[in-house]
Amino acid sequence: MNKRTPLNLHYPDVLGQITGGPRINMEVVEVALGVYPKRAYLNQPVELVIVLQNMVNKKLQLKIAVRTPNNDPQDNIVIIEVGKPQVSFSLEAGEVGVLRMPIVGRPPTRPNKGLPVRVAIRYRVPEDAEEVRPTGGGAPPSVLSASPFKLQVLRDIEFIAHKWNESTDILTVDFGLAGKTLPVENDDLKPRYETLWAQEGLRKEIQLARAKYPEARLIARPAPTGDLYGAFVAAVEDRFARRGLPLHPGESMAIAKMMTYTVEDAPLREPDIALEQTRWFRALCQVLAANPDLTDAERNDVITREVFDSVLYDAVLVAFIVLESKVDEDLGDEAERLNYANRFMRWFAGYGDEDLTFVYLPLVLGGLSIARLVRSSDYENAWDLHDQLTEALAGRIDLSTTTGIVIFDMLESLLDSYQRMLRALRIDHPDEAEVVREASEEGDKPGPTITYAKPKDEDDSPPRTSWFVGREF
Repeated sequence: MNKRTPLNLHYPDVLGQITGGPRINMEVVEVALGVYPKRAYLNQPVELVIVLQNMVNKKLQLKIAVRTPNNDPQDNIVIIEVGKPQVSFSLEAGEVGVLRMPIVGRPPTRPNKGLPVRVAIRYRVPEDAEEVRPTGGGAPPSVLSASPFKLQVLRDIEFIAHKWNESTDILTVDFGLAGKTLPVENDDLKPRYETLWAQEGLRKEIQLARAKYPEARLIARPAPTGDLYGAFVAAVEDRFARRGLPLHPGESMAIAKMMTYTVEDAPLREPDIALEQTRWFRALCQVLAANPDLTDAERNDVITREVFDSVLYDAVLVAFIVLESKVDEDLGDEAERLNYANRFMRWFAGYGDEDLTFVYLPLVLGGLSIARLVRSSDYENAWDLHDQLTEALAGRIDLSTTTGIVIFDMLESLLDSYQRMLRALRIDHPDEAEVVREASEEGDKPGPTITYAKPKDEDDSPPRTSWFVGREF
């Protein structure tokens, strides 16, 4: 890479490196809430630990308030002292930090396994704020203000889980009090804030990521064996199942085709795609900078585990490109596609109900349209994808909405084109080949061949309509 070529990176996901997963998305800020220690004695302070990650390029003004219970479930008196029940401060553009708010249980509070402490976080959304981190996670940081010891202490905290459809107005974390009272001490209960990552660190992040460009290029280079596709099939099955939407084998195969094409073929075949400007390649540079040992790791593992989300985002955009000339729907302009890709990634991060729209448009449809261009195992039959998607279509169409019907019409058309392509290439369906083989062994003429849906008449194609106009996802 020419040193003058800009390497535009997303800001690193510091919060994710601390929590290992739990996060609460509040539009322009991501939050993790925990308490340490989880159980204490009377007169022993505990800390509410709040990790805050600014997701935009503007300063945020925050107000954080703490409310403690006055009674336990048995209506016994509860006294929890809070040093300062409300704090106000600013979070600079892209900044990540941790706020510690000490509290302490006092007599005559009785032992309790779970006393709820409620936390309210309020903020103002700045005008013209732009996202600097992808929702739900991203590449790890290479530069942090905190020491490794402090980071490990944070990682040992149990942060609360929070469902996407639960309110973020009030967050609740529990802690327990044991049946022992310590001597009263002059405890410092003042809130403390510490910066973990600041915008000034981005320049160093870019330098370190740029230095890993040669290694990233080697990993990105297409493998002659075609085994990346098989690794993506397994990864797609696992990640969508964890998202709460298990896929049919045909759907997993098509999405894996699209993701493999995005990594290994699109930079060579698509004139508007430059490898160094793809999200997944930039994330790969960041991953290698943060974890140099991954340079010697298995290529397929690095791509399918470390930068899966980034590949998926790019695959959405590439799929729109490859579908442009293959469907009758207007798939929107660049701005609409970028917006859709961001909404898709937010959905994939867990913020939304199960939605087959995001599975099929554009990933499954795109994967089918470029399936024959993707290197795969020598044992794969070209008809497998056709047959599995036909089976998936039969099962999914009964559950579809009006929007889904339009997508499945597109799928039927692409399946028809795919079938005709295989016929033109004289690739026999396995069932047909078996009939011919058995007939040949018996010395008879081949039996009747299996037929598939007749291709639609080109003259009967509906006029092009806009996919984005008038539809909501």
